Amino acid sequence: MIKGKIRRLNNLTPEALNKTPEEVQRLIDAQEFIINDAEENEELHIQKYNGLESSFNGKYICADLMKETFPIYTESIESRKRYSEVVHNSCACLAAEAFERQAKSPDVKKCIFLTGVPGAGKSYLIQSIVFSGVLGTNIMVYEGDVTTPSIKEKMQMLKDQGKDIMLLVVNPTLELAQANAIRRHFEIGRGASSQTMARIMSKLPNAVRELNEEFDLAVGIYNKKTNYDTYNTVGMENIESLEHGTYDEILANLLQLREELLPTIKEEFEKKKLADEEVVEEFEKGRGR
Repeated sequence: MIKGKIRRLNNLTPEALNKTPEEVQRLIDAQEFIINDAEENEELHIQKYNGLESSFNGKYICADLMKETFPIYTESIESRKRYSEVVHNSCACLAAEAFERQAKSPDVKKCIFLTGVPGAGKSYLIQSIVFSGVLGTNIMVYEGDVTTPSIKEKMQMLKDQGKDIMLLVVNPTLELAQANAIRRHFEIGRGASSQTMARIMSKLPNAVRELNEEFDLAVGIYNKKTNYDTYNTVGMENIESLEHGTYDEILANLLQLREELLPTIKEEFEKKKLADEEVVEEFEKGRGR
């Protein structure tokens, strides 16, 4: 049960968000509505999640995908941008509940933890693996940030249930991660801040080392220079490939890359949007004939 577990954001102020008091109040009201919806309709959200094609019958668990069960969020790209932060904690709690159910299922024998910085291409990777038929019905996948303390709790739960555990890390270059994050912001309204990306990337190498030491994991690393150019390695001997620098170094590089990439990607998106609108317009004209 998730009731009483959902944490409210404490930074919803005009100063912190650089928004008007009216806009902030709308976010506060939306957060309360979402939390109440999640708590009162927990079972419905999990059932709806399990019915999503991308969840693979609930075997693939991801807090970001759980957002798709909230109509207030999925209504439009603008609503995705507006409510992404205030819906996240509710979705994280729902995803944790979904994880626990799968972890305790006798039908599940193995869990793959899929991790990496936002914009790494984790969802695309796991969908490619699943559709290739490599994963059986007795395997669950959890996508999330393994630098948080709750990951050890999840892995211990699996260990106590006698499940096998594997960790897959998607490791893009800084430029690829930033470019993908910017494109995702324009295309589906769900981007990621450079601060969040720097925090995860700077902590990831040591987090993987600690988890491996405690749980003796099978570790795979997918190094990516482009979205289609992947170099796979297995084992902890390749952990150095995850080293991208300190938080400050990574953040400085990401901010510089954002400044360089944003104008070009924004122009690409606007051209594509215009082209799509022209196609729709031509189609509508054709229907009117």
